[in-house]
Amino acid sequence: MSRMSRPPSARRLAAALALVHLFSGPVAFAQYRPPPLTESQLLVKEAETAQVSASAAVTAGNKKEAEEKNRKALQLFEQALTLDPTSAPAAAGLGATANALGDYARVAAKLPEVSASHPEDVSLTFPLGVALFKLRRFQEAVPLLEKVSENNAPEHLIVNYYLGSYYLHGRRGDVAIAKFQRYLAQRPPKLAVNDFQIHELIGQGHLMRKDVAAARAAFQQAQAGRPESVTAQMGLASVLEAEGRDEEALTLVEGLVDRFPQAKEPKERLGRMFLRSGNVAGAEKQALALVKLEGTPAAHLLLGDVRLAQKQPKEAEAEFRKVLELAPGVVAAQIAVGKALQAQGRNEEAIKYLEAALETDGGNLELWASLGSVNRRAGRFQRAVEVHRRLVELAPQQALGHVLLGADHFATGQWDQAIEDYSNALRVEPNHPGAQQWLAQSLAHRARGRADSNRLDDAVRDLRRAYDLERSAAMARRLGAALLEQRAFAQARPVLEQGVTLEGATWREHWLLGYAHLGEGNAEAALRAFVQAEKRTEEPSELADVSVGAALAEVELGRVDDAVERLSEPGPSKAARQLAEANLPLMLLRRALTRLESADVENARKDVELTEKFNLAKQPELAKLALLTKALVQTEQGRFAEATPLLKRALTPTPAWADANTRFLAEAYVLYRKGQVPFARKALAAASKKPSSWQAKWIASLSNSLHRLEGERAYATGNFKLAEKAFKAALAGAQEDAALQHNLACVNYGKRKFPDAVAVWHKLETSVPMASFNLGIEAQRRNDIPEAVESYRRYLASGGPRAATAREWRDRLMALHGLGGAASSEATEATATETLP
Repeated sequence: MSRMSRPPSARRLAAALALVHLFSGPVAFAQYRPPPLTESQLLVKEAETAQVSASAAVTAGNKKEAEEKNRKALQLFEQALTLDPTSAPAAAGLGATANALGDYARVAAKLPEVSASHPEDVSLTFPLGVALFKLRRFQEAVPLLEKVSENNAPEHLIVNYYLGSYYLHGRRGDVAIAKFQRYLAQRPPKLAVNDFQIHELIGQGHLMRKDVAAARAAFQQAQAGRPESVTAQMGLASVLEAEGRDEEALTLVEGLVDRFPQAKEPKERLGRMFLRSGNVAGAEKQALALVKLEGTPAAHLLLGDVRLAQKQPKEAEAEFRKVLELAPGVVAAQIAVGKALQAQGRNEEAIKYLEAALETDGGNLELWASLGSVNRRAGRFQRAVEVHRRLVELAPQQALGHVLLGADHFATGQWDQAIEDYSNALRVEPNHPGAQQWLAQSLAHRARGRADSNRLDDAVRDLRRAYDLERSAAMARRLGAALLEQRAFAQARPVLEQGVTLEGATWREHWLLGYAHLGEGNAEAALRAFVQAEKRTEEPSELADVSVGAALAEVELGRVDDAVERLSEPGPSKAARQLAEANLPLMLLRRALTRLESADVENARKDVELTEKFNLAKQPELAKLALLTKALVQTEQGRFAEATPLLKRALTPTPAWADANTRFLAEAYVLYRKGQVPFARKALAAASKKPSSWQAKWIASLSNSLHRLEGERAYATGNFKLAEKAFKAALAGAQEDAALQHNLACVNYGKRKFPDAVAVWHKLETSVPMASFNLGIEAQRRNDIPEAVESYRRYLASGGPRAATAREWRDRLMALHGLGGAASSEATEATATETLP
């Protein structure tokens, strides 16, 4: 049957059955067919295939084939990017292959726009950051590489190595170490063999942080991975230097030079070490050997530095220029050329040279720093400030620019600005040693100016801050001297006590410490400090200065003779002579007064005469003290007519060293010595109004002496009533005084109270020799000749002042004793002892 004859319903049935089967079976989806690839995508796919082949060739060690495949891939990726400038895969592929071929400039030119459109695409950021880093465009590269590092992908571990090296170069040890440690955490096991290199870099970072122990551990770990690693052992040498063990470090590097004669680094390091220690000949030997071994830029740079140290700037310039021929753009060499030109007096040429270098590398901080410094050394201070301010703008978070600005202002004596600059440097780098040192120096200079303008409080504040920053003997000396100027002795002493223990302490610190002790009243400690100062110098003028201070301490200790002897020969120091001339008259007068107290009147007179040889016209207060001392000497000599007017001249008007009642005290004493008791008492009463503590004691003593004198005079005239009254008044203030007790007993004897008097004399016989003499008189009165003779013998044994009389009476009694023992009538009254001081 023909098709046309088939019933129409059959076709509909077949369709219906098919539909039923479709709905009753499992759910089915229409197959997705991606749109056809664009021409750019096809090129990318083809390039990726070539890229895979290049990787396989690298694995097989076929470098030539790998390069061919990479060049083919690069060409295809670049064509794809040309067709579609927004294609991220094309750009990423181009970046990867171009970097593999070392064509970093192509990456830097092609990828920035695409990467900016896809900021989170690490496949773009990574090759672009690496290319910029290789081109030394660090300001652009580092932010991109940091973003890749944060992604923490093992395939990008090389980024951490790049960043660690960059931060290490920038002396940011903490950040560098963190990057190297992240590298170690990400690197695959097959790369572990090279870990020693990373540990060496970590060691360098710890050295920058001044963590010597951690640095040593890192270098030792590096050495464990590669025992004969020259760089690891050189790192250990750096650790020894940081520990202050320079000799051991030098020995270690010398050993490396001997064991590895073909290694360049140890020779260069040894040459640098010799150069720092001043061994220029040794440095030259290493530099020439290094140039002969291999004329590297580092070799010629070292030789150039040697020539500079040898004061051969022209030859040094030639070596530095060789460095630039071999490696154009080496900043250290460019800076060195500037130094060599400046050393030849070619300042303008040096400045122009460095300015030209900056035109090709305007972002180099070291060049900016050197240009500013050369301007400063050439005397172009304003230009130096401008350059270094530009340096601060380029690197605001580094101390370098602030420190150099501080040096510019320091050179011109602008202390306020210098202090601000160094403070800014410490704000961004709190432990910057140079900034701390020069801030302290700037503060010290400003303090000197403030002290000169009578702003001593401000000067002390500056010096306190400077001493906090720089704990040195010199800074302690400055602060201590300022505090002494303020007479703040209690504050100066601990500063100077610490100063004498610091490295570099000299005689001056001990000398000032002596004055601090003197100011506190500790003369013994002061003398010890002055003695230490004398031990630390042999310079005659310095010894003279110390001797004056020692003399002042000796006076306080009562060793006036020693002090006068010191001051009598002040030595060649002008300051010492001035101090001696200012102090010797006072010392002589103090010695004269001391001698008067011990009744050495003649030597006191000589001291006063020596004092009068000095020109005291410029020291009116001291001149008045000399007049008073002379008056007292004349008083002791009984020259009252001369002493009285001198006292008036000395104490009218009242000098600064005297109290208001001093004149009355002096007059009372002169009247006492003249024996004018009533007038002396009147003057003493006038002096007794509001006396000081020492005056109260002295007034009591003089009052007691007046009672004694009155009692002795009354007894001598037979006025026993007045004598008794006077002696009892004297005893009221000196109850244990044996002489007064003896004299009162004499009064009782005169009043015929014999038993009372004898009892007292017997008690006092051992302490008052005159008691034995009086007991002899009493025995004669009783006609007890043997007792009288024995009493006179006891008196003679004591060596009393009336020995001649006692001997005569004893002999006479002994002669008369054999004739019947008749009593002698020579002695009928007791003898009172003199109690005048």
